[in-house]
Amino acid sequence: MDLDNMNEQMLSPASGKIMRIETDEGGGKTITIFMHLHNVHVTVAPLNGVVKKITPERGKFKPAFLRSSDFNTRNSIELSTGHGDINVVQIAGFFTRKIICDVKEGQKISKGERMGKICLGSRVDVTVPAGFDILVKEGDRVRYKKSLIAVKKAK
Repeated sequence: MDLDNMNEQMLSPASGKIMRIETDEGGGKTITIFMHLHNVHVTVAPLNGVVKKITPERGKFKPAFLRSSDFNTRNSIELSTGHGDINVVQIAGFFTRKIICDVKEGQKISKGERMGKICLGSRVDVTVPAGFDILVKEGDRVRYKKSLIAVKKAK
């Protein structure tokens, strides 16, 4: 098995439905995954890396499938990867009042390794490194540790 090639495939960090895919002013891309009450609410590392920074933020508790949930309570985990820094943001939903973070700053983490859990319906936003093609589209259903969401562009 070619581990270097595997690290050029980005796993879904959560199970759920792709709600939106956005490009920011700088060309960065973010994939938003809504986790229904019946989904597994574990969050995993999409790529190998080191936990660079963890930033918890208090906010509202709007339903996670609404655009207004952009201001909900969240926990941002910044990972330093071989492809650049990425963020995995755990976002609380209407029923959620607890986000569990299982990683610490400076910790090495492998692709697919558990980073935390969001209790009940919630959302995960993940940034996609430059040079990766997104493989999913809005409305697709993904599974954590199983679904590929992006792949490094061929040279």
